[in-house]
Amino acid sequence: MNTSSIWLDDKDIEILRLLQSNGRLTHAAIGKAVGLTGPSVYARVQRLEQAGVIRGYVAALDPAKIGQGFVAFIRVSTSAVPARKGDDAFEKFVHREPCILECYSVDGEDIYLLKVRTDSPRGLQDLLNRLRAIKNVSRTVTTIALEVVKEAGPTGPIDGKALRTSVRLAGKSGG
Repeated sequence: MNTSSIWLDDKDIEILRLLQSNGRLTHAAIGKAVGLTGPSVYARVQRLEQAGVIRGYVAALDPAKIGQGFVAFIRVSTSAVPARKGDDAFEKFVHREPCILECYSVDGEDIYLLKVRTDSPRGLQDLLNRLRAIKNVSRTVTTIALEVVKEAGPTGPIDGKALRTSVRLAGKSGG
């Protein structure tokens, strides 16, 4: 992935919003919505993909309909190991475990925060048993979600103002 900065103008941000709401929109449809031609939108989308702003395209699935309707958050503490060398086994487990959707290394009382989806409380218990069997996992604390009030998916909605202020100005690109 290219980590260099990219200038995003209002058209780029609107294209990203449209793609985020419906990744199957044609370049012509996007162009009509933002006042550009289809080829111009294609060029902008290519630039955004090459710069790593668009990492890929996914289908949004209904978790309940695919057996993942049970949501929980697990705080994980690991035993004190110099330079986190012992966390390799934990992180390898996280990468290969499909019901772990997100894993964050955090500061504070815990070392990691996981977002998981399983089919049931029993599925969560099975996951916790496997987690606790990892040698350097010393503690887990689980919070079960009773209801999903808002779940944004792969990323949250795009805030153009915040995005523009957080991106280094590397130069404008036309389209």
